[in-house]
Amino acid sequence: MTRSQSSVGEHPAGARPAGPPAGPLTLLGVVLLALNLRAAIAGLAPLLPDVRLELGLGSGTAGLLTTLPVLCFGLISPFAALLGRRIGVQRSLLMAMLVILAGSLVRAAPGIWWLLAGTVLIGAGITVGNVLVPSAVKQDFPQRQGAVTALTTAALTGGAALAAAVTAPLAHTGLGWRGALLVVGAPAAVAAVVWLPQLRRRHVAPPVRLGGAAVLRSPVTWALAAFMGMQSLTYYAMLAWLPTLLRDGGVSAADAGWALALFNLLGIATAVLTPTLAARRGDQRGLGLLVCLTWAACLLGLLAAPSWYLVWATIGGLAQGAGIGLALTLLVLRARTPESARDLSGTVQSVGYLLGATGPVLVGVLHDGSGGWTFPLTTLCVAVAAMAVAVLGAGRDRQV
Repeated sequence: MTRSQSSVGEHPAGARPAGPPAGPLTLLGVVLLALNLRAAIAGLAPLLPDVRLELGLGSGTAGLLTTLPVLCFGLISPFAALLGRRIGVQRSLLMAMLVILAGSLVRAAPGIWWLLAGTVLIGAGITVGNVLVPSAVKQDFPQRQGAVTALTTAALTGGAALAAAVTAPLAHTGLGWRGALLVVGAPAAVAAVVWLPQLRRRHVAPPVRLGGAAVLRSPVTWALAAFMGMQSLTYYAMLAWLPTLLRDGGVSAADAGWALALFNLLGIATAVLTPTLAARRGDQRGLGLLVCLTWAACLLGLLAAPSWYLVWATIGGLAQGAGIGLALTLLVLRARTPESARDLSGTVQSVGYLLGATGPVLVGVLHDGSGGWTFPLTTLCVAVAAMAVAVLGAGRDRQV
């Protein structure tokens, strides 16, 4: 179904926001929410060698610490969509920030089990934000979907970059790795406070249900899920293991952390640009293939010339920002209403992140089994090829 065919009658009469209209405070709140949707995960990656040393963890278990939140994304996403239906998007997003904050406090406690429990809480809170922020964007900013999605994606990527940059230096100032992780979890409290006024804004949903089973029957949904899955698998594998890969090659801990920060920071530019470009055109297949080619250049570069790691971190950063920006934009563009955006987001992110959750563990296991990084990086190249096939379906101009 094309966009022109689906636009007629997609907003039934009576669907309207109750309370004050969306304004600058709403926009600031959405951006601050997005800022916390990767930071707590990215902040752990530069500290993994220190965590492994203190707790005596193997590569597979260390990879699990990065995989657990992504696994939560996959398992909890359908329930996050249900939570949005039950108590509303605004209350659900406030709850998400409070859970992230609680998880940050729990994982700072001594012992591996507290670390794992806090990581799961953080993953659960981020999952609710992942699923419902696209719905909030479509609901509160229907005329500025591309621009606001660009801002939220930039905030998401920027939060990850900042966390990756500061945790290693903070850990060596006397705070230790636990104190550093507490610092990167603190902005969730700020987001919660700024978001509080949104509880006065209640949206009266139309009685027509355009999501649910219809979402599951659409081939667009599964193409989007495959694209997001391969993008997530590649991104989270790199997020978890790029510093370790570089440190195994003789790069210092601080330089490896800065390379990961560069990987995340440079994604901000493409995270801003890609949603705007995608929203201006009906067909996004060419843009998606360009993203895949850029990912391939990063991985092949690390294989062929690892000493040029700053170049490949730069290229990979541009690729991951564009990839997540395109994936989140397609969730908005391929949905007909805020309600279908919520259900499509829940379904796609559930399947996509379940696939993505395998990335850090898979790379850790392949590294331990092969004794090097060639086999893991080659496997990620295969994932990028699958991503390219998926975007041919996800990028077509049609809606769920």
